Amino acid sequence: MRRPVNIAYWVDERPPASVLAMAALQQGAVVLVFSFTAILLAREVGANPAQAADILGLTFLVCGAMALIQAFGARFGVGSGYLAPGSGSPIMLAPSLLAAQIGGMPLVAGMTIFAGLVTALLARTLYRLRSLLPPEIAGTVALVVGLVVGLSGVRSLLVTPDGTPPTLAAFAVAGVTLAVSGGLSVWAKGMLRFACVAIGMAAGCLLAWPLGLLHGQPGFDMASVPWVGLPHAAHVGWAFDPALVPVFAVAALAHVMKDIGMVTTLQKINDAGWVRPDPRSIAGGVTGGGVALVLAGLLGAHGTTLSATNVAIQQASGITSRVVAFGTAGFCVLLACFPRAAALLSQVPAPVIAGVLIHAGALMLINGMALATSRMLDARRSFTIGVAVLAAAAAEAVPQLSAGSAPGLRPLLSATALGALTALLLNALLRIGVRQEVTMSVPAAAIPEAAVADFATRAGASWGARPEVVARTSELVSWCLDAIIQSGLARGEVTVTLRFDEFRLDVLIRYQGAPIALRDHPPPPEALLEDDGAALLAGHMIRRRADRATVRQRGDVTELRLSVDH
Repeated sequence: MRRPVNIAYWVDERPPASVLAMAALQQGAVVLVFSFTAILLAREVGANPAQAADILGLTFLVCGAMALIQAFGARFGVGSGYLAPGSGSPIMLAPSLLAAQIGGMPLVAGMTIFAGLVTALLARTLYRLRSLLPPEIAGTVALVVGLVVGLSGVRSLLVTPDGTPPTLAAFAVAGVTLAVSGGLSVWAKGMLRFACVAIGMAAGCLLAWPLGLLHGQPGFDMASVPWVGLPHAAHVGWAFDPALVPVFAVAALAHVMKDIGMVTTLQKINDAGWVRPDPRSIAGGVTGGGVALVLAGLLGAHGTTLSATNVAIQQASGITSRVVAFGTAGFCVLLACFPRAAALLSQVPAPVIAGVLIHAGALMLINGMALATSRMLDARRSFTIGVAVLAAAAAEAVPQLSAGSAPGLRPLLSATALGALTALLLNALLRIGVRQEVTMSVPAAAIPEAAVADFATRAGASWGARPEVVARTSELVSWCLDAIIQSGLARGEVTVTLRFDEFRLDVLIRYQGAPIALRDHPPPPEALLEDDGAALLAGHMIRRRADRATVRQRGDVTELRLSVDH
């Protein structure tokens, strides 16, 4: 890994106590913002105030545990190795509400455990499925998540609970929150940048106060919430319904797709030299997400997921240190033990939350776009990415798609699930007809350099290879053909075969004639003046530029094999 220039405190660095506290506060504030999923679940099961506080507090504890699992569990194969706190999962909300209607909280808990086990099981198969889950698909999911987060902010600003139009005061509060947090993340340095989101929220709340927007939500009774108390799991029971297996299995798959996108984004944020996803880190991150879902089900909490907003805050603040996970977990414990304080913080005005979500969504969307386009795109891949994004946007723009469908289908029609599944299915379908091996022949008397370059470019785009790898391969093939033809080594045609998997691009050059000389050291200057000097130099450059190069002769047929790591 190579440290990015915009990261102030990297993965294994320890920030000062003040920076650590501020980073943990920001990460924990996002956990609090997304606690609405647990609140909605508590309402659906008819929980009284004490039970609702327990469900909310237990969800906070699971989010804190997830931060520690993801940051420090990688050595055991459970966790991504990055700062990746959890938050309430919107993906699990629709299935959980459906289960609550059928069997109450015990069925929600049991099916959440099932979803966690499916997620952990899928994590063990990701290596075999790598061709179906390339970086552009993970980037598309990250892009969709960013779009959903950003539109959630826009919706919370424009759609009021009573249906009245948003006021100018609400726009002013959201604008100030967005301007302060975004401006500090761009121009500020030191503590101001590290605390950009917290300062933006504080500025928005300060403006909301004189404008009359800093008030509790309708029906909120602060007196019914105790000041101090540990959450109880007395409401927990476990049930299982086979009819809900498809719904929760699809929700688990959507979780896997999102977690792949989030962990890949974290890898890219933390490595200036990032070229490909680390499958071990991704598998650990997805497994950690599955473990957190199982824990949520055992405790009777709402399901959690890797938080896209927390990831975006790391990029904005420049703090990606895993040590922050301890502070975030501690903040979550405090929220769980001081339910009235958590309830008070949950009353942050909607326009302030809107500004934070728009900022985070914009950063995540751009990260996903960069990841999705990090490889060459042909018509197949462009179509897949475009349709997946449009599917997610349609689910957000036309909520009637979900509301008018059967209850069992509603989890599939959420924006994140629909976008992720569309990308996954189209990628698998459109791979039909894509050959992983292509061949061309060139005459031994001439080098059609443009044709060779076009051949490699078309093949690389159909495979989704990185542009620099394809350019390097094309350069190597040209040098080989130059050396073979200028030295008069070949008789008849020269055959070039390209073969690709997700980890390397192999080249096989076959011709009848003497083998080309591969040299570990450059030829002496006087040898360059000989007739075969160019071929000697080409042999050295081929050995130097290829990751692996071998030459073998079978009878009068020479085989030159080259490999370029992808």
